[in-house]
Amino acid sequence: MKADATAIIRPEQAAYLEALEPPRDALLAKMEALAAERHNPISDPEVASFLAVTCRACAPKLVVELGTNIGYGAIVLARAAGPDAKVITIEMAHTHVQTARAFIEEAGLSARIEVRQGAAIAELEKIHEPIDLAYVDCVKKEYPRYLELLVPRLAPRGVIIADNVMWRGMVARGDQIPENERERTEVLRTFNLSLVQHPQLRSIVLPLGDGVAYAVKIA
Repeated sequence: MKADATAIIRPEQAAYLEALEPPRDALLAKMEALAAERHNPISDPEVASFLAVTCRACAPKLVVELGTNIGYGAIVLARAAGPDAKVITIEMAHTHVQTARAFIEEAGLSARIEVRQGAAIAELEKIHEPIDLAYVDCVKKEYPRYLELLVPRLAPRGVIIADNVMWRGMVARGDQIPENERERTEVLRTFNLSLVQHPQLRSIVLPLGDGVAYAVKIA
């Protein structure tokens, strides 16, 4: 569940939906506990479930994740995509890369998940093969540029999922935004609008976690 359960839905609704989530296996529970202890912003459990369901439906061959953190999303995606899929996940912070690689090895997924250390934009520019599913959970101010780079790289019917697009509810608050969050909020508003109006995509913003954008390439 997101930190502010009232950002999108009422607290009792958030609690009900959280209770519907199946118990995580030991490794994911371990990662969630570590993330809570270190204040690492990993995917909310309901977002992870959405990733897994979408990934299974897409049956992707190549998954690209922008923003590895400790490897939680990469593991969820690789498990759901199956043994024939490859996951490339990109992370700038060296400590996160080391932690993610250790968890990925513990999950037995080192052969299927490649952790690349570097800036998301620079590393994404190096990928030229068709991307079947992209998961964006990285630098919020760079979301519009990620979209520009991802759309031409998407395979037909390729999927983009972007997390935190409501940014603690601030994206919908009009002008009542703290000064230190104003730029990030405006960038996410631009991203959301660009996504839903993009002529090559069919898109929607869902009230999951802190807001999840979902788009499918149609042209």
